[in-house]
This record gives sequence, C-alpha cells and structure tokens, in this order.
Amino acid sequence: MLEKDIDSQRTRFQSSAWITFAKERFQIPGVLIVAIAQSASAQYVVSNALDWLALVIAVTGITILLITMRMMDELKDFDTDKVAHPDRPLPRGLISPQEVRSGLWIGVGMLLLTSTLIGLLWNPMAGYLLGLSVGYSLLMYREFFVPEAIGARPFWYAITHQIILVPIYTFATATAFPEATFTSAVLWFAMTGLGASFALEVCRKLDPNAHPALGTYLSVVGWGGTVTAVVGSVGLASYASYQIGVHTILWPIAIALLGSLALTVMRPQRFKWTAGLAALFVLAQVFAPTIIHFIGAL
Repeated sequence: MLEKDIDSQRTRFQSSAWITFAKERFQIPGVLIVAIAQSASAQYVVSNALDWLALVIAVTGITILLITMRMMDELKDFDTDKVAHPDRPLPRGLISPQEVRSGLWIGVGMLLLTSTLIGLLWNPMAGYLLGLSVGYSLLMYREFFVPEAIGARPFWYAITHQIILVPIYTFATATAFPEATFTSAVLWFAMTGLGASFALEVCRKLDPNAHPALGTYLSVVGWGGTVTAVVGSVGLASYASYQIGVHTILWPIAIALLGSLALTVMRPQRFKWTAGLAALFVLAQVFAPTIIHFIGAL
C-alpha cells in the first residue's frame, strides 16, 4: 500500500513538473495561434476556399513539430542555460534532461507515425513533407554533426535552423492542395516566413547586457553585422510579400521595425521595442494572406 502511495505521488509530481515545464517553455497558446494562422494562410495563397479537415491536419502536425523542436532546443541549450538562465526548468532541476529526452523521442515517434498515416490515408505529398521536416529537425538537433563549426558562426547557425520553415510551409499547403505545393505563391509565402523569422531570431537577442555565454550576434559580429542581417531579412520578407500581394500589411510594420532598430543602435537599452516589433512582424506575416482574403471578400 505504501509503495502504491509513493508511486502515485511520484506520478503526480512528474505530471506537475511537465505541466510547469510546458507552461514556461512550450508557449502552447502562441504555438497554436501561429500554426493555425500559418496553415490557413498557406491555403489562402493558392485558393479562395478553406479545407477545414486539411487545416486540422496541418495544425496538428505543425504544433507537435514545434513543441518537439522546443524540447530539442532546451536540451541543446542546457549547459549554456545553467550559466546564463539558471531559473529555467532544466537548470533549476524541475525536470531532468533524461525526462525531456524521453518526451522528445515520443514526439518524434508521434510525428513519424502521423506523417506515415497522412501519406497513406490523406495524400503522399503532405506525408512526405512532414516527414522531411522531422528529418531536418533531427539534423538541427545534432547540429548537422558539426556543432563546433556551426556554433562559431551565429549567422550560419541561424540560417541552417531557419530553412526548416520551407518544408513546414509547403506541408501546410500540401495538406489541402498537393498540386499547388511548389507553386511560386507558396514558395514566396515561405520566403516571407523565412525573412520574418530570421529577423526575429536576431532582434530578440539585442540585449547589450546579455551573458557572454549566450554568444549573441552583437557580441560576435557587432552592430554592423547585426544591422545588415536584420535589414537583409526584413528586405527578403518585404519583397516576398509584394510578390503575393500582402505587402500592404507587412511594409508598415517593416518600416517601424527598421526605425526601431536604428533607435536601438543609438540607445541599446531600448532593444525590447525592436524585439517586440520583430515579433509583431512575424505575427503579421503568418496572418497576412488570411487577412487579405477576408478584406478582399468585404
């Protein structure tokens, strides 16, 4: 009886730890919003109709993938977080790396099973692209088996880790319209995502007082390289948005973001404004085709 009580308490503790871990690090409401917006917009760039079942399939696959990738990042950043972010769940001992690793492989297994079922029961293209995304995420987790080379070059690290957005975006379209998967509209939409996401990746790490262990872009390449990277990524997203007719939504935010970046160069302590605008830029980017669809329907 005592052993059962102990096992029951241990199970409750582990469940509570996972719930806390998920609340702090998975940001599930935000992930769902992005997955839904991305999946709907990926259909609207090629069609005026929305396939609701395909939307559910895409949102499910993307959500599980993003959560699994979050666990990968938590494990990869564990040693750095022990120094720079000791209050995070893994460094403070709320949950062990072994437990997260187990959760990671459960997530990978679910994704591979899901991609197989989608390929067999829905359409092969969608199943293949989800499987490709899973495979690429595993390469990211292993840092392409050259962690020292990539780790020493932050922009190469960011680029190689952002490219996964292309199969994710095409997967979202393929669930509903496999024949339109690699059309120019879908690929340009993926480029808006690539540019906006890269801009956010750089802008959220502009804190001039960040711990040296984090190896931020500022500490490695300085303001010149950092500004060039942001301007280039915002430019890519802006140009791509023009190609699919959603620039009226993205360009005003892009201008505000670049203006905020200029102010941050002069007053580095204002970096949070730039990070916030970069996050808004990403949010606008995933919603843009859907917004344009409904504005056009009015």
